[in-house]
Amino acid sequence: MYIWGTANPVGEDEASGNTAYFSQQELDEIIRSNSFVGVPVKIEHKGGEVGRVISAWQHAGRLDCLIEVDPASNVDAALGVSFVSQNVCKDLSLGYSMQMSSSGAVAGSKRIQEVSLVRRGARDNCHIRAFIL
Repeated sequence: MYIWGTANPVGEDEASGNTAYFSQQELDEIIRSNSFVGVPVKIEHKGGEVGRVISAWQHAGRLDCLIEVDPASNVDAALGVSFVSQNVCKDLSLGYSMQMSSSGAVAGSKRIQEVSLVRRGARDNCHIRAFIL
């Protein structure tokens, strides 16, 4: 199965001061460095890997991606295909770590650890847009 979706909405404006979310500059760097390709895919941020990100790009400022899930690879992947094809999982959600300052007040660099197929994403407009079985 191939899944196209939005993993992150338009990046935050640097001036907003919201450093917990990705800025537009950070999203630009993710695309420029190709660092999102190869990131593992999970279901609801749990369990084993069900697939991998095979392509990533920006569309209208959003971080979009193409995910490959092979249902024959393991039971979790077969469940993931079922959840997406039956509209149980309708969104994508990024799992990432964030470096904090010693005071905890300012977030530093972020590292994407995985992207998940989820029922309802925490961020607006992070939907699964299409899939091919």
